[in-house]
This record gives sequence, C-alpha cells and structure tokens, in this order.
Amino acid sequence: MFAKATKSLVSEIDPDGCLIPVSRLNESDNLVPLALVIKRNRYWFWQKPKYLPTDFKLSDVLVGDPINPAVVETEFMSFDGKVVDSKGGSVGADIGAGSINVGGKGSSKLQSSFGNLKKQEVDVQKLLQESRSRVVDLQHSLVQQIRKTQKEILTVVKERIITTQPCTVLEEQQTGGSCTGMFGFSQKIKVSVNDKGKSVIDYDTNMSLNIPRNTIISYSVIELEISNTGHYELCLLPSVQGGFEVDGPIKVQKAVQVCASPGKPSSKLQKDLEELQGQFKVLSKLPACTRSSLFQQISVLLQNKAAISVLENAMLSVSQLEDICDETQPDPSQLDEVSAVRTTLELVKKAVAKDSTQTNTSGQPQKPNALTATHLLVSSLEEMNDSTLLVLKSCCTYATLQALLRIVQNMALNKKSSLKEDVLAVLADEKVFEKIKELFSSCKVTLRKEKDSLVTEISNPQDRLPLMLCIAAKGLASIAPPA
Repeated sequence: MFAKATKSLVSEIDPDGCLIPVSRLNESDNLVPLALVIKRNRYWFWQKPKYLPTDFKLSDVLVGDPINPAVVETEFMSFDGKVVDSKGGSVGADIGAGSINVGGKGSSKLQSSFGNLKKQEVDVQKLLQESRSRVVDLQHSLVQQIRKTQKEILTVVKERIITTQPCTVLEEQQTGGSCTGMFGFSQKIKVSVNDKGKSVIDYDTNMSLNIPRNTIISYSVIELEISNTGHYELCLLPSVQGGFEVDGPIKVQKAVQVCASPGKPSSKLQKDLEELQGQFKVLSKLPACTRSSLFQQISVLLQNKAAISVLENAMLSVSQLEDICDETQPDPSQLDEVSAVRTTLELVKKAVAKDSTQTNTSGQPQKPNALTATHLLVSSLEEMNDSTLLVLKSCCTYATLQALLRIVQNMALNKKSSLKEDVLAVLADEKVFEKIKELFSSCKVTLRKEKDSLVTEISNPQDRLPLMLCIAAKGLASIAPPA
C-alpha cells in the first residue's frame, strides 16, 4: 500500500523525470544524503532499473576523512491524491435442468494524504570539490561484491522528498456480487436475499497506514564512475552511465538487446517487436499441451500483480540472469496464486530441459528459449497495473486474442485494421469491442472505429505501455489454445 502511494505520487509530479518512489517504509531511514544505492539494470532493454538502498553512505567506502555534504532544504508541495478502480462482469451457464447466473462488481480506492512536503538537495558543486582526489576503498566488502557481479552501479542520494507531518494512506475495497439459481453455495461473508429470490453478497475491506513525519517517499541519485585505482567521478549528465573499470574502459552490463530481423522497420515500435520476434516463435512452437497449461496458469496470475512480480523475479533466479533476487518482492507463500506460480515455473523448466539450447557461461542465452520467451511475456505483464491486468484477463479467449493480435500488428505498422477481416469478426459483439478499447486506453492508446476500419493512436511514442500491450498480446496469442 505504501509502495502504491509513493508510485502514484511520482507518476503525478515527475512522470518522466529522475525521482524514484520509495517502495518500503523501512528503506526511509537509509536514504540520507549521499547514502549509497545500488542501481541494477533489468534484463530486457525496455525495463526500468531497480534501485536497492544499502546500509552505507559514500563516506563509509572512502579512504580518509568523511565527506560532510552541504544540504539545501526547501518547501516542495502539498499532495493529496486519490486513485479509483472499478470493475464488473457477469456470466451465465446451464447446470443440468437448472441454470446459474453470476454477476459481480467491485471498486478500490487508494487515497494518499501526504500533506506538506519538503525537499532536501545535496549541493553538487561542493560535492564535486570535496570529491577531488578522493579514492574509494576497493577492499570494502560492499564494493567488492558489486564489482564481482558487473551488473550493478553504485549511486549516491542527491535529492529526497520528505513528509513534514504525520500522514495517512487509506485503501478501501468494495466488492459485491449476485447469484440466481445457485447450488451448494457456502461462504462466511455477509449475504442478504432480495425480494426477487436473488442472493446478494457484499464485503468491504478498509486498510490504513499511518506514516510519521520525516519519512522519505521519493529520491533521486547520481551514478558513480569508479576507476580501477579507486578514483571516482560523478555522472552529472543523464547520458553518462556509471560503473566499475575492469582492465579497460568503465564496464557495466546493460539490458539485453536481441538481434533484429532483416528489413527496415518504419517505426520504433515495429523495430522493437521485430527484435523480439524470435521469442514469440519459441512460444508458438512449444508442444500444444505445454502451451495450453502455460496459458491456463498465466490467466490465473492476471488477477494478482503481486504474483506476477514474484514469478518474474523467480524466473530470473532460475535462469541465473541475475545473481541476487529482489528482496522487495512479496513472500510467495502469502499469495493465493502460489500454485500457479510454481506450476508455471515447472512448465518452463521442463520445456527448457527438452531444449538443446543451453545458457553460456556469461549468463546470456545463445538464442531465444522457452525460459527467455516466457520471461519476456511475464515481464510485460509485470509492467501493467492491476486494473489493466483485469481487463486483459477478460480478453483471454482465443478469438479475442487473435483479434487483439491483428490490431497490435497493424498498430506497429501504422496501418488501419479492416473490420471486414474474419479474424476481427468477434468485435461485432459490442461488449468485446468495449473491453479491447478499454485495454488499449489503459495502455495509453486510443482505439476507435472509422466506418469499416479500426484506427489506433499512440498518445506518447516514448511511453513503454504500447510496447507492453503488443508483447502481451503476441505472447498470449502464441500460447492460447484454439476454442
């Protein structure tokens, strides 16, 4: 809940900037000025880095006297935000001589009242002066461990946003449902019966989190470029990346870029998708039973973003794509979908075991395999919010996914989609079309009808969500079993 609130704040006040939301309340104490934070690049080129606060400050890893940073404090802003999600649906089925009709609706509200906020910034000019001729202790345990991985960058806290008064984050969830002709229903929740013989089920969940004053809710960092002599430079420009020098130029492992297929793509979105085409081919060539089981398990996970995050992290660990698991992920044992997470991992492991392609000693796959292909799909889902995942789940039928696939393919080519095509016949159902329209909208894409065509418009070409939508559509369509 705290992570949702801080992420919402940053998305409102600095969506394309350098502020990093604090994901755990416990991290706040460690984020003092010039605290060391580890930047870890993610596996895929489009994923944002992860930042892991440490228990150390810059002075702790320097040889000689500590650096005492000059910090400027100013009033920042007052923030009171609210995020509301609503969802609903119904389904009917025949059971022997009887029938059952189930309907449901729900809403969730996240309200953050951070109140007046202040900003503290390190005086970078003075930091530059004090950093001249200073040397990092390359024998320090933290430094040695990071140098071994060659996957992480040391950064220091430059700026932080702080609460000035006690504040509250409130999350409210309201769920209701109805059932007519229900057989053998038993639940320990509030149930009332209306005068039409329809059972009505309602339950509310309210949670609140009290945050003390002087809590860090977001921060920004400066990367360090460290030579093999221990001398370091501050990376003052966004285009300059930090890292450690290893017998030559500064090196740090970057996110994976895969080889593009021949041809000259007409758009960045098309280029990105063509670079990933080999991953989708791997998914489509899996045995039919494996694809069907994989689709079933991932469909279950779409109702819980936390479970998707656990799976994404677990797959990295299994494939040794990263040496250290993300410590901020929820405990899988606390998730209702833990069985789906484990089953998905087992399916992928078996598929990889049958594949003669092995991972090389550097940890990078020689070519796409079942593990990287499934991880690509799961990673795109992990970038989506809860409401988008629920809408996507409602689109997880074979016919709807094939229609979705055709639309995103044409979107990447900047082409219209003809409604006369057989693959788009499912959109004649207005409810299906509205669901797909809602899905595109949640990924910052406008979808509209123009006579016998569908037109897509991407609001911001730099936004990652349209690419995530394309990857999810192509991935799910590759494993969805025919109706």
